[in-house]
Amino acid sequence: MDSTVLLFPTQAKRTGGRTGGLRWLSSGKSKEEEPMAKKAEEVAGEEKKEKKGFSLKGILFILILAMVGFMGYNFLKQSGFLAPKEDTPRKVRAKEPIIYTFEGNFLVNLADKDNLRYLKAVISVALSNQKAEDELRKKSAEIRDAIIMILSAQTSEDLATPEGKERLKRLIAERINGMLTQGEVESVYFLDFVMQ
Repeated sequence: MDSTVLLFPTQAKRTGGRTGGLRWLSSGKSKEEEPMAKKAEEVAGEEKKEKKGFSLKGILFILILAMVGFMGYNFLKQSGFLAPKEDTPRKVRAKEPIIYTFEGNFLVNLADKDNLRYLKAVISVALSNQKAEDELRKKSAEIRDAIIMILSAQTSEDLATPEGKERLKRLIAERINGMLTQGEVESVYFLDFVMQ
């Protein structure tokens, strides 16, 4: 008998004082075919459960594999096994200059003939090495005096333009470099620069 079995859960009717639970209705099938249909339904339910279990197991397996791979990579990296070969050239870091800021303000009268004007400046210098900074600290009074002389020789017209300020920076760097023997000034910075 090769016919399709349809199974429907329905509420059982009360008949003859009996109460029933769920009753399976088939499309004219015998009682022998009904257990086979139930078995087929149970097998289908188990397949769904297995697929669900497999996907959860698969995800768990992938997560564990990823964690083991990550831990192995970190271990090899820390042990030096994955270190770059010595043949590869290493990037040489540019040495950062040492910044020295002169204490206090430089407050000088400018060389203007028509007006009495002054300049207030805070100056920092970038030095090539630590020895140059040590030498600059020892000679700070002499160097400060030289900077004051350079600043007081300027006019407000000289310092009104960016080019004039750059020229002043070069003059200060050249003068300080003439006084240092252990290194040199690489740059001069004006942290504050006010003319009135």
